[in-house]
Amino acid sequence: MKWLLTLLLAVFTATFGVSCTSVRHNAVLSNAEAAFRKPPSLTGTEWLLTDLPGTTVIATSKASFSVLENGRAAGNASCNRFTATVEISGSTIKFGSVASTRMVCGDEALTAQESRFLEFLSAANRFEMSDPYLLVFANGHDQPLHFIRIPPNTFD
Repeated sequence: MKWLLTLLLAVFTATFGVSCTSVRHNAVLSNAEAAFRKPPSLTGTEWLLTDLPGTTVIATSKASFSVLENGRAAGNASCNRFTATVEISGSTIKFGSVASTRMVCGDEALTAQESRFLEFLSAANRFEMSDPYLLVFANGHDQPLHFIRIPPNTFD
C-alpha cells in the first residue's frame, strides 16, 4: 500500500510539473492594457510632452498631441486646444498651419511653454519612436521634443 501511494505521488508530481512548464497561458488583458502593449503608431496614439528643450515642462499642463486618421493632428498646447494638418512619410513629419483656441492661460510660464511647443511643432521635420517614447526633431532646434505614449482613456 505504501509503495502505491508513493507511485501515485510520483505520477502526480511528474504530470503537474510537465503541465506547468510545457504550456504557458497568458491571462486575458483588459482593453487598455492590450492597447498599451500594441506596437505604437503615430496615427491614433496620443503623446504626452515630457521634455521641451530649454525649459522644464509644467507637469499640470498635459501638453500633448495625437495624429488623427484624416491627416490632421490635434492636442493640448498647454492651456489651449490646437489642430493642424500633418504629413507623415517614413520618419519625416511636417505640421501645417496650426489653429488653436485663444483662452488666456493665466500664467506666464504656461503661456511661454505653449508658444514654444507650438513653434517647435510648426518646425518639426522628423521623428523617432521607441515604445513608449517619441522624439520629434525640428529645424532650428538642437534638441528634440520628448513624448511618452498615453494609454487610452487616461485623461477621460
